[in-house]
Amino acid sequence: MDRTDYQILNLLQADSRTTLKTIGDRVGLTAPAVSERIRRMEEKGVIRSFSISIDRTLLDSNLTGFILVAVFPEKYGQFCKFCEDTPAITAHHHLVGKLNALLRFAVADTRQLDTLLASIKQYGDSQTSVELGACFEQKDVPLPK
Repeated sequence: MDRTDYQILNLLQADSRTTLKTIGDRVGLTAPAVSERIRRMEEKGVIRSFSISIDRTLLDSNLTGFILVAVFPEKYGQFCKFCEDTPAITAHHHLVGKLNALLRFAVADTRQLDTLLASIKQYGDSQTSVELGACFEQKDVPLPK
């Protein structure tokens, strides 16, 4: 991968709906050349998917945040299934350490959060932080020198 590939990644990361022509104009390539580079990055697994970012606070999920969980090792498989099946859990990261899971949640109110935390309790102890705002969600990939 060269600098141009990294520039393409950053443009797509900022807006995955950016047209091939617009990307080409920004990096000095034709639209077909941009398309070919994107295809190669998809084949290599560098680009895993194209997605959108949703503001859940505009969808009746006014309370968002993070839950660190010390999941009992023998229950981790069941916990993973629970996380996949629970709409309020929007992301699940497996970690090393006593607190071995990091969850992102989005719920309507404190009552729903309380219900979620009660359900999580069967898998281990947890620590919850409510999100006040996000300074940023992602960063550009640094260009190679």
